[in-house]
Amino acid sequence: MSALYVPARFGQLPKLHVYVDETGDRGFSAASRAQSPFFAMTALIVPQEDEWTVKLTAGGLRAIVHGAQPQEILKPIHWVEHFKAKRPERRLHAARALALMPSATVIHVIAHKDTVNADAGMRQDKGLFYNYTTRLLLERVAYTAREWPGGPRLAIVRLGHVKHMDHSTSESHLDWVRQNGQYGVPWAYISWPPTWENTQRDGIQLADVHAGLLNCALSGDPSDASCAQNLLLCSHQLRRSKGGALLGYGVKVIGHDSYVTGRVWWNDWKGA
Repeated sequence: MSALYVPARFGQLPKLHVYVDETGDRGFSAASRAQSPFFAMTALIVPQEDEWTVKLTAGGLRAIVHGAQPQEILKPIHWVEHFKAKRPERRLHAARALALMPSATVIHVIAHKDTVNADAGMRQDKGLFYNYTTRLLLERVAYTAREWPGGPRLAIVRLGHVKHMDHSTSESHLDWVRQNGQYGVPWAYISWPPTWENTQRDGIQLADVHAGLLNCALSGDPSDASCAQNLLLCSHQLRRSKGGALLGYGVKVIGHDSYVTGRVWWNDWKGA
C-alpha cells in the first residue's frame, strides 16, 4: 500500500487525466544503443471535462487504421504496428488529429544513452533507468497540475504497462521520492498511487502515438527537418514556463541537451 495519501482538500480539486507511454528501449549495451540511442517517456494531459476529445480522437484513428476490417474497430492502435514508415499518410492523419485536441498538454522526457552520466547506476539497471525517467516525468506532471490555467487540478496518472517490469518496485521508488520531499515537488497534486494499465485505455493509445511522432523525429538525421514535420504539428501543446521556455518544462533531456537542441528543427519546436 502506498505510504502517502492525497489530502482530502486536494481530492476535491478538478481532475486532470494523464496518460503515459514510452518509446525506444532501456538497454545500454552496444547493440541497444546502436538500435535505439534514446529512451523517452511521453505524457498526454487532458482536463476531465475534455476527456471526450480523447475518446473521439482515439476512436477516429482506430477507424482509419481498421476501416477495412470493421470487426476490429475496438482493437487498440500501436505506433509500431499501425503507423509504419510505409504508411506516411497515417502518420500525418494521426499528428493532425492529435493537434486538434484543444486543451491537451504534452510533456516529453528524453534520455540520450551515450551522454547519460557514465557513473549512473541506471546504465546497469533497466528498472532504475525506467524509474528515474518516470520520476522526472511525474515531477513535471505535478507542477503542471498545480499551475493549470484556471486553477490547480489533481492529476490522475495512468501509465502503459511495460513488459518484464515490476511496477510495484516503481511505485515503491516513487513513494520514497515523495516521502523525502526532494526539490519541493508538489506531489500532492497527483492522485496516489499512479496505475499501470494495458493499451485498451484510449489515452494510453494516444500517448503511444505522441511518443511515436517523437521517435520518428529523433531517429532522423539531425540536419533533416522533414523527419519532424508531424511532430511540429503538435508543438503548440507542449508545456512551457510562464516565459515560454520549453527545455526543462515540456521537454526534459537526460544527458546532453544538445542531443535534442542541436537538431535543425529544434528552433521551430521551441518557438511554437
